[in-house]
Amino acid sequence: MDGVRRQAAKLREQVAWQQKRVLGHLGQLGYNGVMIDEADLRLHEQLQDLYQSTKLAKRFQRDIVRGVEGFVAMSGKQMEIARKMAEACCKYGIENQDSSFNLARFVSDFGTSHASMEDHREQMLATLGFQVCEPLLAMIHGSPLEDARYLTHCYNRTRHEFEIQAAEVLRRQTRLKETCVESISKQKNAEKKLIELKASMVSLGREAVAAMISIEDRQQEMTLEKLCVMVEAERSYHRSVVATLEKLRSEITLNVDTPIPLHSEVAHEKENVVPQASNGYSDKDEDQCKAYFLAKVKHSFRAQEESELTLKVDDYVIVRQVSSHGWSEGECNGRGGWFPSAYVEKAEKAPTTEFQTPNHQN
Repeated sequence: MDGVRRQAAKLREQVAWQQKRVLGHLGQLGYNGVMIDEADLRLHEQLQDLYQSTKLAKRFQRDIVRGVEGFVAMSGKQMEIARKMAEACCKYGIENQDSSFNLARFVSDFGTSHASMEDHREQMLATLGFQVCEPLLAMIHGSPLEDARYLTHCYNRTRHEFEIQAAEVLRRQTRLKETCVESISKQKNAEKKLIELKASMVSLGREAVAAMISIEDRQQEMTLEKLCVMVEAERSYHRSVVATLEKLRSEITLNVDTPIPLHSEVAHEKENVVPQASNGYSDKDEDQCKAYFLAKVKHSFRAQEESELTLKVDDYVIVRQVSSHGWSEGECNGRGGWFPSAYVEKAEKAPTTEFQTPNHQN
């Protein structure tokens, strides 16, 4: 491939040298008005550079579209799989919501979180499709680019015709030996056509350059804009995912920090709790009261059984017993029951408002 490119470049150099030689002969014969000067050469080189630049930009835009379309297709399959998993988690959580274990609640939160993440992914894919692919495709196949390329082709064709006509004028001039009316007339017609081709070539070149510059600017601007849209869409998606996962992680950490005992062990310990006497007051009761302590609720807890105690954040609990299985027994707002030990923390100071303590009669 490199060898072919080198041969093509060498051929172009040879053609350019021959064209320059022909036009040089025209100058020597007094056709300076139709010669290609430095301004024409610069115009030609600028147009070729613009054509190549817009061609590369168009190819890059097409690569972006193909990449985004592939990413959307692959993400769509991943999204379908993830949503099925989320539905399975939510279904398990609903079917086992009455369980005394925290697994059902955690699985339900896990499914809800992943369903939310897939919704954010769907929004990102929609943004990539509507705000990136569609505008780029419209520019790739749009009329402005095709019109500018068509003007460039017209300029190149006219330039080629001009070079052929210049060679024809040169040939006729060097072979003109007779002064017959017919020969002189053909020579003048050839020269007239050469002048017209030169004027048309220059006009087309300027128009094509202006159109190509406009297209190049628009290509650069739109490509950069769509890349920024891609970055912002992915950034927004990943920020949403991180926020959802952080929330889910905090719930996992809370559940991990709270040991979940076997149901039989918890039930056995709850049954062995000595109920508070409604009358009479002994020395043992006084010792137990001294062992009580006040705790503040830091995480809400909803009772699942009659023996459990519902807690709300910032409530105060009188803790009467702490088990070795991560559960405590106490009283809050006139009700008693069991609750996870990790959901409360020992209060350093008593609340300023009136707080209800266990009632004992002397």
